[in-house]
Amino acid sequence: MKQDEKLREAFSGAAAEETEQLEQSLSLKEYRKAEALYQHHRDAALRQIRRRKSGFLKGLAGLAAVAAAVVLLFRALDRPVPDPVTPAAGPAGTAVAFDTLAPRPPETEAVLSQASVSPAASPTGTVTEAVTPSVTVPEDAPVPELKARVVAFPKDQRYAVYTGPGQNYERANQNRALVSTNDWIQVFGVENGYAMIRYAVSAGQSRIGFIDASSLPAGASVDALAFPSVPAVILRETGLTDDPLGEGKPLHTLPAGAQVSRLAVLDGWVYLEWTGAEKPVRGFVPADAVR
Repeated sequence: MKQDEKLREAFSGAAAEETEQLEQSLSLKEYRKAEALYQHHRDAALRQIRRRKSGFLKGLAGLAAVAAAVVLLFRALDRPVPDPVTPAAGPAGTAVAFDTLAPRPPETEAVLSQASVSPAASPTGTVTEAVTPSVTVPEDAPVPELKARVVAFPKDQRYAVYTGPGQNYERANQNRALVSTNDWIQVFGVENGYAMIRYAVSAGQSRIGFIDASSLPAGASVDALAFPSVPAVILRETGLTDDPLGEGKPLHTLPAGAQVSRLAVLDGWVYLEWTGAEKPVRGFVPADAVR
């Protein structure tokens, strides 16, 4: 019995020692495995952090680029856009060449003509004008017809165009009307420091409006305009246009009964001023639409 007990005790001791060694071996392997997993996940985490930092910086750069583009867009929208100018033949079939200043194209017939008052030239050769305010006259008073002449402007210039002689008047083309001096320009005269002009927008469209008289070339010979202001009434709903010699695209639709001031006449059109819009506006209506 004692021998059997000793054998069992010895076997148990050996088994216990072997089991302990096995557990130690497994623990070491597990430790090494855990350490390897830790190192792997640590490296992966560091790579992820680096990627996130890089993505964040790229995102900031992208946001900066978008912000710059938005600023440029708003600046572009705020900048006046000129009327599209398509090279066209001179007014009323007259070929106009601006490569040379002489000879000057002859005056055209089917256009407004100048008033009888001429400005005096200053010692420097620029055009000056004695400002003559509009006066109200009786309905039966004669309304003048006016003429224009082509004036050669220096090239590569652009000027804001208003429907009347001042920045308080409406400006066509959604407040963006501009004239380019690279095509023909007719000048009717000067009123209150603004020159009344006609210029081409496209092959079939032109505008009549006003630019600052200081834009006129030095030595230009133009007359002073003095429009009588004749009270008148619109007889039927009709369009008010700044292009009576072309497509006649309307700036506004005047209702029947609208009160206007008749200023001049032109080939079956009446040139008038209307104050029923947000700003005063000048333009043309058919002669039979106004009394």
